Amino acid sequence: MGVTKTKAFRVIARIAQLLSACEVARRSVSCGRFARTLNVGVAGLAAGFGLLIISGQLKTMAGEIVAIWIVDGYLVGHTLLLARRQKPVFLFGAAIGMLIANLVGDETLYVALSFTVAGMVETSFAALVLPNVKTARDLLRPATLLRFVLGACIAAPTLSGIVAALLLQGIFTSHPFSSFSNWVISDSLGILIFTPVTLVLLSGEWRSLLSRENRTKSPLLLAMVACVTVQVFSQTSYPSLYWILPPLALLAFHAELSTVLLGTLLFITIAVPLTVHGTGPLWLFPFPTMQDRVLALQLFTIAALSIVLPVTVLQTQRTALIALLAASERRFRQLAEHSEEVVVQLSAEGLFQYVSPRAKSVLGYDPETLLARKIVDLVHEDDCQKLKSTITWASTTSAEASVQYRLRRADNSYVWVRSFVAAMPASVSDNPATLAFTVRDIDTYVLSEQRRSAEEQRLKDLAFVDSLTGLRNRRYLDSKLNDLLQSVSVGANVRNVAVLFADVDYFKAYNDRYGHQAGDECLRKVGRCIEAAIRNGDILARYGGEEFVVLLDYCGYAESVDTAERIRAAVEEMALAHDGSPLGIVTLSIGVAQTALGQPVNSIDLFEKADSALYTAKRLGRNRVGEVQYV
Repeated sequence: MGVTKTKAFRVIARIAQLLSACEVARRSVSCGRFARTLNVGVAGLAAGFGLLIISGQLKTMAGEIVAIWIVDGYLVGHTLLLARRQKPVFLFGAAIGMLIANLVGDETLYVALSFTVAGMVETSFAALVLPNVKTARDLLRPATLLRFVLGACIAAPTLSGIVAALLLQGIFTSHPFSSFSNWVISDSLGILIFTPVTLVLLSGEWRSLLSRENRTKSPLLLAMVACVTVQVFSQTSYPSLYWILPPLALLAFHAELSTVLLGTLLFITIAVPLTVHGTGPLWLFPFPTMQDRVLALQLFTIAALSIVLPVTVLQTQRTALIALLAASERRFRQLAEHSEEVVVQLSAEGLFQYVSPRAKSVLGYDPETLLARKIVDLVHEDDCQKLKSTITWASTTSAEASVQYRLRRADNSYVWVRSFVAAMPASVSDNPATLAFTVRDIDTYVLSEQRRSAEEQRLKDLAFVDSLTGLRNRRYLDSKLNDLLQSVSVGANVRNVAVLFADVDYFKAYNDRYGHQAGDECLRKVGRCIEAAIRNGDILARYGGEEFVVLLDYCGYAESVDTAERIRAAVEEMALAHDGSPLGIVTLSIGVAQTALGQPVNSIDLFEKADSALYTAKRLGRNRVGEVQYV
C-alpha cells in the first residue's frame, strides 16, 4: 500500500513539473512576442522621428519649400512588409515619433497633432490600397501599378491634404492652391519614389544591383543623370530643361526600377537646391514666387516620371519574359540532353533544324552534321514511304502520330527506331511550319520480338508438321479445310475444291518384308513424289499411317482426276521394289471427291466421299484412281 502511494506521489510531482515547465515556456513565448512587438513599435518611432527631422532640415535648406516628402513613402513601404498584427504597432510608434519631431521643430501641440494625423491618414490609406505587395516587383503588375498610382500616389496625398487643410485652416490663407498643391505633389513624389525604394532595401531586392551586369552599368547611368542635371540647373542662359529627359529615358531602358527611382531622386535633389539658389532654366520664366517655381519643377518631375515609369515597367516585363524564355530553353535543352530519346525539330520539308546531343550515342552522329539534312535520306528504302506519309499526315492534321522504321547509323548499319511526330505552330498564326520529332532506339525490342515471332511460328509449324515425312499433318489439313469452307458464303460465285485420298498399296506387307525403318523411308519418298506432282498452292498432308491427302482449291472435277492420275503414275514410275505386292513395286490407290463451294458443304461428308472412292479403287485392284463427284 505504501509503495502504491509513493508511486502516485511521484506521478503527481512529475505532472506538476511538466505543468511548471509549460508555464515557463508560455511566459517565454509571451515575452518573446512582446519583445518583437516592442521592437516593431520602436522601429516605427525611430523611423517617424528620424525621417521627419531629415525632411524638416531639407525644407529649411530649400527655403521652407517642400519639394519631396520622404517620411510617408518610407512608412508605407515598411508597413507593407510587416505582418498584419504588427502594422498597427508600427504605425502607432511612427505617429509618436512624428509627433515628437514636430514638437521639436517648435510647432504647437495642436499643429503637431494635426500634421501627425494627416500623415497617418495618408500612410494608412496607401497601405490599405496595396494589401498584397511585398516587393517592388509586385508593383509592376498592371492592376497593382494602377492601384499604386491612383490610390497610394494620388488619392492618399489628396486625402491627407484635405485633412490638413480642415485641421489647419489658417495655414493656406495666402496661397491656398499653391500650398495645397505643394503638399499633395511633394507627398505624391515621396510615395512614388520612396515606397518602391524602401521595398527594394528591406525585401532584399537590392542585391540584384550588385549583380555583375548592374554593378558597373547602374552607377554609370546614375552618374550621367547627375552630370546632366548639374549642367542643366547650374546655368540660366539657355532653356535646356528638357535635356534631362534623354538620360532618364536611357535609365528607364537599361536599369532596374529601384535605379530609375534613385535617378529621379538624384535629379530632384540636385535640381531643387540649385533652383532655390537662383540658377537653372526655370529662372528664365517669370514665376511670381519661389513656391510657384518649385511647383513647376515638381510638375515637370511628375511629367518625366509619367514617361519614364511606363517604359521601366515594359522593360522589366520584357526582361522577365526574356529570362523566362531563356530559362524555358535551358530547361528544354537539359531535358533533351538527358533524355533517352533523340529530340529533333524538323522543318515542313523534313530538314533537321535542331538535334539533341543524344544523337551521338544513339545514332553515332554529331548533331551539327545532321543540320540542314533530310531525315528521309537516313531511312531504309523500304520504310521511306511510311515515314513520309506519317510526316505529311502530322503536318496537315496538326495531330500526333507515331511510326516505326529503320534508320541508318553513322557506321551504315540500320537500327529500328520509333518516332513520335507532332506539328508545332511557328508563330501566332498557328500555321504548322515545324515538327517536333523524337527518335527512340527500339532495335533490341524489335529484334527480340522478331525472334519471338519466329520461334512462335516454328512451334506453330511443328504443331502442324508431320515429324516423319516433314509434310503437313492431319491437324493442319482439318484447320485449312474448315477455314476454306467457312470463308465462302452461300450464294457466292462457284468455287470448286477437291480432296484426293491416297493410300500406299500393301504397305503392311512392305513393313513386314523390309522392316519399319525401310517403311518410314518409303513413306518419305512417296510424300516427296506426291509433292512434286501437285501445284504450288495445293496442300499436301500425311493423314495417318500410309495415307496422304491432297486438298485442291479452284480445281474442277476433270482437273482433279487428272491430278490424281498424275500422282499415281509418278509413284509408279519411281519403281520402288515391293516384293510383298503382286505388282512388285510400290503403288498408290487414290480416291477423288470434288464439290463446288457456294452452297452448304460438310467437310466430313467430303472426306467420307473421298475415302469411299479410295476403297472403290482398292476393290478394283489397287494402283488406280477412284472417282466420285460430291454435289
